[in-house]
Amino acid sequence: MKGQVLRFPTRVARRGDVWCEPLKIYFPQVYRLGRKKVSLSSVAPSFKHNETVVACDFSLFKFKDDVAGIAKAIPVRHLSPSDDRSLVIRHHWSESLANAYLQGVEDLDPDQPRGGIYETEGEIFTIAKCRTRKSWPGPMIFYLADLFEDDSDIGVQIWEKSVGVDGELRATDIFYEDD
Repeated sequence: MKGQVLRFPTRVARRGDVWCEPLKIYFPQVYRLGRKKVSLSSVAPSFKHNETVVACDFSLFKFKDDVAGIAKAIPVRHLSPSDDRSLVIRHHWSESLANAYLQGVEDLDPDQPRGGIYETEGEIFTIAKCRTRKSWPGPMIFYLADLFEDDSDIGVQIWEKSVGVDGELRATDIFYEDD
């Protein structure tokens, strides 16, 4: 029996301002996507009115306005206190590892909006939502990378920085701590 291979599309992302010194790379810019919710006039169906913007998605790719119902792609440095989830921006060593990671995220949370694989300056990244833990100061954006080194027990060290609702970039290790 052959299994279905699910490949996530690769999109080109713009470089952001979060620098990972050990890998000498910039993480991509995060965008809040505002989607249009349009009601059509019953008199003239082609006339759109009562257009509201509903922001609910995030991306590492700046969609052009009015593509796929996107009203605005707004660059963000931090989430707002009212956001219901946190974000994980992760560096991957290959597209196949990124694809496997996204499949694992989907396995754990089938309601997770399917993210994509993004490339910037030859580096591979993914974006995923995660629940905001009660012990965190609020919704956060986590930037994660695996550093392969021989001085740890498993040969891998995790590079982690995060940005809270205050907009400050900090070195953290709370993503992997136990609740």
